[in-house]
Amino acid sequence: MDVFSNISGLSEDKLHEKFKLLRDEPYYAGAKRIIEEWTQDFHDRDNKIALEFQTTFHSSFWEFYLHAVFQRLGLNINEKYSRPDFIIDGEREFYVEAVVSEIKQGGTPESERSPNDILSMLEPIQTDKEFSLLIDEAVVRHSNSIYSKLKKYNGYTNNKGKWVGGYKSCDWINDSKPYIVALSSYDQIQYGKEYIYSMFALLYGLYYSPERDQYEKRDYVKKPNTDSNIQIGIFNAEEMKDISAIIFTNALTLGKLSSLSKSTGHDLAHVLNVRYDREAPHYKIHEVSSDHPEDLLDGLYVFHNPNAKIKFECEEIKSNHLVEFSLDSVGIGMEGGRAPIVARYCSPTGHALRDLLMSTAASNYNKTIAYDLIKAD
Repeated sequence: MDVFSNISGLSEDKLHEKFKLLRDEPYYAGAKRIIEEWTQDFHDRDNKIALEFQTTFHSSFWEFYLHAVFQRLGLNINEKYSRPDFIIDGEREFYVEAVVSEIKQGGTPESERSPNDILSMLEPIQTDKEFSLLIDEAVVRHSNSIYSKLKKYNGYTNNKGKWVGGYKSCDWINDSKPYIVALSSYDQIQYGKEYIYSMFALLYGLYYSPERDQYEKRDYVKKPNTDSNIQIGIFNAEEMKDISAIIFTNALTLGKLSSLSKSTGHDLAHVLNVRYDREAPHYKIHEVSSDHPEDLLDGLYVFHNPNAKIKFECEEIKSNHLVEFSLDSVGIGMEGGRAPIVARYCSPTGHALRDLLMSTAASNYNKTIAYDLIKAD
């Protein structure tokens, strides 16, 4: 599939800005090659993915990435049926529906991202107020996205009062197998700073305070700029038992493509990842290069539903050391040997200031002037 070829009748003004950057800008030549690699054997089951990639971008970008991930894990993707988005065959059969969280109507568009927004990736969220402004918006957007895909699975009554059957009513779906929602965040300009905080709050009801550096249990957050309460800890809700887990990332950006390109050879981008390490200092600086690459699977997380009717277990995920989170009576459990990506800074000019940028990021996150480099596998 050539997702960059011209589509008859599609005018230039209808194209998404990120698509045009990948198609036209020499800076993104390596990133464009990554997309071409991901899509060369992608099977377009409903004959519209190229159009969506060029016009709305994010949802198809996410599907291309997930397809590459499942191939990397060695999973067998059943291409026969058009829904849900991914049917994984084999001994550990499961189903995946992909969704993205977009910026709300009337919200500040990504085109208004400033140099200060980019530089802010070198510093953590400092105050509870700043945290709530970011995370509460993310919680609202992600909640809407997840519930929309739960309806797709179980069925729903549309606005005309007609019942629409869900995926589990399809002959090819075995409802004794896990159903997974895969969510990628693009919900606001600074979605790259969400890390795992939005999912901890939304799914488990664990709300972080940067001022106290601890989590607290909450039942709801306020929808930004309203008095409406939005339920969090939704994995405790009865209707959520049909979702076995959430696959999540907030790190699938054009910067991710540049980082992967940088990891396999020359690329114009300068990429710094701030990664969490269990050993102190906990925030290590990863300068991406072919010697110290970023992996396809870095920045991807699995959040298990402790109350799911059908538990999700995948040996291919465990053997590839994806980061998995679970909740039990003791607290949050974390598995997987990959150091999570807390933030990514990507710039065409960062090479000239590399030492300053690296020390600044490390001192901001670790609250010390010292820093260690992390060498990713």
